[in-house]
Amino acid sequence: MKLLQQLRNFTRGRFLIAVLAAAVATGQDTIERTLETGENLFTAVPAAILAAGTAGSFFAFKTESLAGYRGLLPERPFNTFDKVDNFLFGEALPVSAATLWVAGKLSDSDEMENTGEEMCRGLLYTYSIVQTLKFTTGRTRPDGSNDRSFPSGHAAGAACTAAVLWNRYGPEVGIPLSALTLYTCVSRVNLAKHFPSDVILGVAIGAACGIASSRASNNQGGGNFSLSLSVDTEGRITPGLW
Repeated sequence: MKLLQQLRNFTRGRFLIAVLAAAVATGQDTIERTLETGENLFTAVPAAILAAGTAGSFFAFKTESLAGYRGLLPERPFNTFDKVDNFLFGEALPVSAATLWVAGKLSDSDEMENTGEEMCRGLLYTYSIVQTLKFTTGRTRPDGSNDRSFPSGHAAGAACTAAVLWNRYGPEVGIPLSALTLYTCVSRVNLAKHFPSDVILGVAIGAACGIASSRASNNQGGGNFSLSLSVDTEGRITPGLW
């Protein structure tokens, strides 16, 4: 039974990556931006986020309870919220990003197409890193369901989406999505699917990949703003290091 559960989770992880890989392999320009997204992960801001997330995750790992924190939130109404959040930032997220991209192409909407592409590139790297760590660390979840606890894919996907959409549409979109990302982190801990250290590193990975993806779009003329960790007067995040 445990072997079947591991196979199911491995297949699920490969499915998420396959959906995104198929989406990004649609043209030379997209491939170039995808490769540049990976290169951008080693630049100052994404690398700093990953380093901070690693340090924070390590500290949490040293102080957290091995039993997890199930029931952190009241059962109602958060049991319903948890189910919705689990769906939105599970398999539905990469499929939604790819669908947005395709819909933009079919409707000749550059804004929709660019947003979908940017999300797909960010999520491709996000899930690739997350799945690699899950299968190399083999950490058992607090609920004992499998050994794919570290890091959290849900937290990573939510953070990546928030980073991409904040930079494209400003804080009016980014702030609610950041709040939803925070809830996703609490929810995964509340459901005993993850430890705090899992979601901390997950957020760092997702945010770094989202910023790296957005920067690749900017360098290729795919966006009208700069990226940074500080919000300017127009609500855009603009980096002084790039």
